[in-house]
Amino acid sequence: MKKYIVLTLALITLWSCKKEEPINYVLLSGKIANTKGGELTISNLLDGYSKTINVKDIGTFSDTLFIKKNGLYKFRFGQDIIFPYLSKGDKVDFQVADAKQFLSTLGFMGDYSEFNNYLANKASKEQGFFKNVDNFKADEAAFETLLAALKKDTESKLETVTKIPEGYKVKEKRAIELKRLSLKAVYEKSHGSIIGDNDIEISDAFKKELSELNMNNPEDYLYSEDYRNMVFFGILNKINESKPKDRQSYIEAREKVFAEIKSEAIRNAELYRNISGSLQRSNDKEKAVNEFLSTSTNEGHKESVKALFELLKTLDPGQPSPKFVNYENYAGGTTSLDDLKGKYVYIDVWATWCGPCKAEIPHLKKVEEQYHDKNITFLSISTDKPKDKQKWKDMIKDKELGGIQLITDNEFKTSFISDYKISGIPRFILLDPKGNIVQANAPRPSDEKLIELFDELNI
Repeated sequence: MKKYIVLTLALITLWSCKKEEPINYVLLSGKIANTKGGELTISNLLDGYSKTINVKDIGTFSDTLFIKKNGLYKFRFGQDIIFPYLSKGDKVDFQVADAKQFLSTLGFMGDYSEFNNYLANKASKEQGFFKNVDNFKADEAAFETLLAALKKDTESKLETVTKIPEGYKVKEKRAIELKRLSLKAVYEKSHGSIIGDNDIEISDAFKKELSELNMNNPEDYLYSEDYRNMVFFGILNKINESKPKDRQSYIEAREKVFAEIKSEAIRNAELYRNISGSLQRSNDKEKAVNEFLSTSTNEGHKESVKALFELLKTLDPGQPSPKFVNYENYAGGTTSLDDLKGKYVYIDVWATWCGPCKAEIPHLKKVEEQYHDKNITFLSISTDKPKDKQKWKDMIKDKELGGIQLITDNEFKTSFISDYKISGIPRFILLDPKGNIVQANAPRPSDEKLIELFDELNI
């Protein structure tokens, strides 16, 4: 009997000492109504986390997110963006009543839903403020008053939140102030555009607090997307101030500006942001990756870039091109990529609403005329929405666009766009007569290097 009691006590001690495995994931589910499906991307710029969820055509999704740390994560569906709070062990239900009114009909259930619904409401109000033309039509004093009212309203909503992650109330108050400053930062350009005077200059008094804002504050950078955007555009302005004459001098100017960033966290994040957007367009990806790996000190970023590099190998020269099937042809019927084999194919991915795309049209027409009887086909693929199909047809007619004119079967959500990792337009692609990639990011028609490339290929 004594032995039995001892054994029992030993087992009890063993069980009591056994530790539960820590939960390192978030259970995410939800529904987005009034959509034909698409991709929901969850990411964190600061540690390189990224996850893409395919939303079914009925709008539902469910997934497990193995996040690296608790915090605000960027959720992107189409052009809509929200930054909810996620923490390990959470169950989060993400509901959008109408995809066409994404932020205003977004609601959260589950852990920290009160805080996340506050964030959703804040994003909706800020989006509404930004889209209201009358706000930016106002003079400086009136605009300052409008910003103060927006800030006061948001702060009052924050005070009603009862359950909030530790330390986040202070961060949120700072983020509200940074939103006010970010709206001031875009006032000059927006105001001038609306009143029809792009040369207008705002007063020094209005700009004073913007010029005094510390752009090397890692705490602000780690929390506020508005602050990150102000840092990003500040870096861009510094690079452009050096007036780089060509691609190489631009790269040198960019490296110099990055080296001057005092905060290691900010410098790492901006290096990562830069390569994440530019690697797919690079014609020497391996060199770009090696330079990044030798400069960054963020291990999460390094692993993410290595994974992106491996993924982009499918777009290397000589690889079979991703395909599209039965895109609508302006000339009538449908066209698939395989229909165009036998000649080089120069593809222009564009849209009627895209200013830089339209700026390339005169140059493209000139190149088309120069090579109209050569071994090359010029193909333009519009990513316009189905509701804008008539605008697409009207522009082709009005601009007398040549070549083969197609429109995708699902605007930006088509597989051809996602397979080419296209995140911005215009984008130009060159394929060989067998349908293999020559350059997944070919020179633009306005770039003299395009003709040099054609000459090298004896087109």
